[in-house]
Amino acid sequence: MFKYITLCFIVAFFASGVSGQKKMDVAAIKLNLQNLKSGPDTDILKLQIKLGTYYLNKIGDHQEVLDSGITAFTKAIQMSMALHSAKWLNEALMLRGAAYIKQNNLKQGKASFMQVIDYYRKTGDKDAEGKIQARLGDNISVDLKDGLPDKMAVYQQALALFKQTGNKLGEADMIRSIADVHLFQKKLDIAGDELNKALKQYQSIGYKKLAATYHSMAEVSKQKVDLHKELYYRLEVIKSMNETADTALADFYYAKVALVYADLEKYDQSLVYILKSAEILKRRKQYEDFYGYLSLIIYDYIAAKRPKEALAYLKKAVAEVPPVILAQQVDMYEAFGNIYVALTDYAKAEQYYLKMMEVYKTTTYNKDFYTTNEQMVTDFVHYNETMAGFYLLTRQFKKAGIYTSRILELKPGAIRPVTLTKIHRMQFRVDSASGNYVAAIKHFEINKRLDDSLFSAIKNKQIEELEIRYKTKESRQKIKLLQMQSDGQKAEIQKANMQRNITFAGIAMLIIIVGFAFNGYRHKQETNKQLQLKQAEINEQNTSLQRLVYEKDNLLEEKDWLLKEVHHRVKNNLQIVMSLLNTQSAFLKNNAALAAIRESQNRVQAIALIHQKLYSNSAGSYIDMSVYINELISYLADCYNPAGRGIRFEQMVEPIKLDVGQAVPLGLVLNEAITNAIKYAFGPQGGEIKIALQLAEETIILTIADNGTGLPAGFDLRRANSLGMEMMRALSKQLGGYFKIENCGGVLITVEFKAETRLSKTETDTLYS
Repeated sequence: MFKYITLCFIVAFFASGVSGQKKMDVAAIKLNLQNLKSGPDTDILKLQIKLGTYYLNKIGDHQEVLDSGITAFTKAIQMSMALHSAKWLNEALMLRGAAYIKQNNLKQGKASFMQVIDYYRKTGDKDAEGKIQARLGDNISVDLKDGLPDKMAVYQQALALFKQTGNKLGEADMIRSIADVHLFQKKLDIAGDELNKALKQYQSIGYKKLAATYHSMAEVSKQKVDLHKELYYRLEVIKSMNETADTALADFYYAKVALVYADLEKYDQSLVYILKSAEILKRRKQYEDFYGYLSLIIYDYIAAKRPKEALAYLKKAVAEVPPVILAQQVDMYEAFGNIYVALTDYAKAEQYYLKMMEVYKTTTYNKDFYTTNEQMVTDFVHYNETMAGFYLLTRQFKKAGIYTSRILELKPGAIRPVTLTKIHRMQFRVDSASGNYVAAIKHFEINKRLDDSLFSAIKNKQIEELEIRYKTKESRQKIKLLQMQSDGQKAEIQKANMQRNITFAGIAMLIIIVGFAFNGYRHKQETNKQLQLKQAEINEQNTSLQRLVYEKDNLLEEKDWLLKEVHHRVKNNLQIVMSLLNTQSAFLKNNAALAAIRESQNRVQAIALIHQKLYSNSAGSYIDMSVYINELISYLADCYNPAGRGIRFEQMVEPIKLDVGQAVPLGLVLNEAITNAIKYAFGPQGGEIKIALQLAEETIILTIADNGTGLPAGFDLRRANSLGMEMMRALSKQLGGYFKIENCGGVLITVEFKAETRLSKTETDTLYS
């Protein structure tokens, strides 16, 4: 979906050297060359270099385009030699070398650069030689076959030269460039250390343009799946960019911030930044990457549950910036398809998705425009995953299987684990629907193994961060203890000095009182010894107390981790049960059995929501019932579509937190009561369901009321033999309370019970805040 976001940095970086210049008119250049007289002339030389630069920077590595550029640079070299201009000769040689390298002819490209390097070696200008080495390294693509060792070697040579000449800025630039190579090689720890070193070097010389460095640090955090640290560095990029007014890559940097916010599911913040990116491109009239940004804008609108706004924005954007190349058409069709899925207009969505795949398969864009194989694989996976997801949503399992199979045929390691686990989950559903249960179980096991692996990676990272925090705390305590010991030694020295002075004064004074002074001195020594012994006992007790507190904190933290792991496993097992029920329902034709399975799924989901909240927050074993009830209503609304029948919900829920032992039965009572009201309480005109949860002293009162048709005449709760009623009565009894159902302008269900734990005032303020 966001292929242009990745591509945009490469294009923008390559073009940054000519930012601010007017768009080059190649026809005018050629006309000027024809009008000027032949022979060596500085104006003709400059035009040849300008013409060659146009071909070099033209999008796409087409052989004939680059050949035209090499021809122009070769003519410029010949003219420079005739004019004896070392400056223009060196520039033309380096540009021709860049064109050769872009043609994948690394040998010829290096040869052109080496002529310039040899020139500066002969003149003894090591700083200039280092800059040429750095420029050669920048031109060697990381995707060039056998090019990576050469790229690293020239950067290291440039670094050595800058160290010799004392060029601190050049030295920092090369450390950052070497770090970027290590980043490409997935040597993330090495790259991170080098980037920190480069940042300190920049800061030590007062260099302010740090956006590129912070960008690389953000990329390291991204590959380590540390979204919060990535966001920090992305925002530092924006801060540095604004402070230095270096806005050539502003649209790209804003888009990167937007992507992190989208990954963190903060879609409103993501929209703020990606809309800035799109407006910058429209203001500059640079539309190559516009549709890549447009894809993220539409995604954010849909994820924020604003599909109608997404459709309006897309129609306006297409009118303002019509798709010019086929790749932009692919993005446009996909965006329309995504919006119509969100609007549940699946027929229109399928039309646009099929157009998307048709254009994607036929355009030469996916052959020539990509700068890396990784980008090509990313797009291949994305478009096939989009089609598979749509057909699974519309229960066309056979069609979905065509697209999931294509993705799973890729070689191992080509797909990110986060994406691969989703594909196996999709294939599980496809195989289940086709009755291939052996294959389905295999894919389900792979999906769960990958999910657990990703969860463990995050958990291990959190544990490492805790260990670092504890080690830091321990170091600070040691420093504080050493400081206290030092202060004690100083005090003892001062005390000894005082005693020495008193002794000398006593000798100088009357000899008669020496005996009294000696006795006093001995008494004081005894007192000091006693004080020192008491102080040693106190210190030993403090040390023991600190050790006990530290061990207690460790045990509490370990308990919290274990509890979260238990709740995570319970939630996973409940999801497995729901998946199996869902699979079974796909093959049942008996309506009563389908309804029973649906009710069982709802009951399991009511429990699963509780365990999900227990492992995903830090509230211990307490559940915030106001948040839980809201999520339960949202889930039941998705299942039964009450809004389509005119049924409304009103909540009057206080922020009460319950222990898991009471939250589970109360959640099941809520599920039964709300489900019954949705299914049976209303006619075609609809109505209203009110849910209230209130705390009166130590009694909790739950009421679920509707203004529907009410209970049938003569209804007796004691004689009601439905499963739902039996469950609500049993669950109310489990809560230690009572259950009541009556007619009151509709059905009114009341459950009253007492909280199991009597809380102190501080605990009450904490739990009900």
